[in-house]
Amino acid sequence: MVWSFEEAEAYLKDTAPQGKSVYGLGRINRLIELLGRPQDGYPCVTVAGTNGKGSVLAFMESVLRAHGLKVACHIKPHLESVTERIRLDGSDSTPDEFAEALREVKQAIDAGWDREDKATYFELIFGAFLCAARSSESDMALLEAGLGGRLDAVNAVDAPMLVLTSVGLDHTELLGDSLESITKEKIAIARPGALLVCQVNPPEVIATVRAYAAEKNVRLVEATGDCELVESDKGGFAYPPWASGPLDRLALGLGGPYQPMNAGLALLALQVLASDALPALLPSGLREEATRLGLREARLPGRWERFRPDPSGPVWILDGAHNPSGLDRVLEEFGRIGAGKGTVVFGMKKDKKAAEVIPLLLRSAAVVVFVRVPEVECHAPEDLASIAAGSLESGSGFSHIQIDWTDSISEGLEIAADSTPTDGTILVTGSLYLVGSVRTALRGKKL
Repeated sequence: MVWSFEEAEAYLKDTAPQGKSVYGLGRINRLIELLGRPQDGYPCVTVAGTNGKGSVLAFMESVLRAHGLKVACHIKPHLESVTERIRLDGSDSTPDEFAEALREVKQAIDAGWDREDKATYFELIFGAFLCAARSSESDMALLEAGLGGRLDAVNAVDAPMLVLTSVGLDHTELLGDSLESITKEKIAIARPGALLVCQVNPPEVIATVRAYAAEKNVRLVEATGDCELVESDKGGFAYPPWASGPLDRLALGLGGPYQPMNAGLALLALQVLASDALPALLPSGLREEATRLGLREARLPGRWERFRPDPSGPVWILDGAHNPSGLDRVLEEFGRIGAGKGTVVFGMKKDKKAAEVIPLLLRSAAVVVFVRVPEVECHAPEDLASIAAGSLESGSGFSHIQIDWTDSISEGLEIAADSTPTDGTILVTGSLYLVGSVRTALRGKKL
């Protein structure tokens, strides 16, 4: 049977509609067994956390590829095409590659599925990813955890190393309403004997990580303040804890105020991988020039990604920050570069606490346009505008801010373009689903 990409998409839609996930490991464990445990053919490293997962994974992938390794990456969510969730040797899977991998999953399910419950959208794609990594003869795979970790599909894979990024309050209705409970969910991926590389985090996160590592016999490596890249007096960035002395004059392929921290964590994780977790993959360790090249060539759409579709119009920045801790850094930087001429286009999923982040928007922009997020249950744009108007009326000092809302993304983009000076900047944020739709629009027409 040969499957077209359209048939593969239809199978996903009909079998497991997106957004209908039911958490648990029983289904994915069964699916992996039916597929012949494809992950046994290559080592895996899992990246978990609240913010920064995709960026850390992108830096690690690019540096490993610069060292000559063939890397498969499991990335979520996608922005424009589901093929983005399977990245093979630096490129999104082709429609044919994606369809073939999902065909393997369907055949396995048709031949041996014996459970009453069906595999979810995320589980079907994760199974397809594991098959694609095997078929492409990848040297290793990098896995981005979805929501949480303990009951996430990636926890069905025994990875010898887990990288934990920053942890914040997000998805509290499922993961718990404290940093301690959320951290426990995320680090449960780390098996006894595995390595856990942990980002600098709040004290309650670090205390939870240390307690778990001691109880489960997990080998813990903690990042320190000097692991973050800093501006170098020789130009670019420097990474102080390099084996032979500070590695300087580094350029980063990913933009945004948070990337020096993410790149530093990626470098620390790569050092641990080369020296301890998977030394056979990098027998000569990390090479300086390959590391420089990898950091410079890293790519990840939708994270502080800049567009200028009209050379005489404003710059557009797309960033999928979607929780208070992530939005705080993004909006602080946007407020700095916007210099009073900035516009924010914003939409947010229904499960996010809008009242916590809207004051951040009003602090950072001259114009805010609220729009509906496509394909997911979201806050109504008129409700977001009402919250913003209430903040203005409360005397918060933002009285000169223009607030608009519309159900239409295209209309929202037109309002943003018309309301922003040609030398101004427009930020699109609040949801990766929104960023994906806007990215498609910006690449398809001038505004």
